[in-house]
Amino acid sequence: MSAIERELLRNVNEKIELIEPSTGKLFFEHKTDLLLAKPRLIPLKSQGLQSLEEMHRETARQLQQKRTNNKNNNNHQGEAKPLDAA
Repeated sequence: MSAIERELLRNVNEKIELIEPSTGKLFFEHKTDLLLAKPRLIPLKSQGLQSLEEMHRETARQLQQKRTNNKNNNNHQGEAKPLDAA
């Protein structure tokens, strides 16, 4: 805490006056018990992002299959066909 912050804090504390009621009861409750919430696991990726990634993987797999099939077809087309003896 800087010197300026300490000075401002002192000024604020000096200006605050405690007002106590002259009649009635003054009630103060100090709760020391902390309520801890059960920790929840949140997904690192949203469902939308997961489905988008799944569609991307599926499309990439299909493209890879098409490329593999095209290579196989090109290899078979390039083979020499035997000539029939007439």
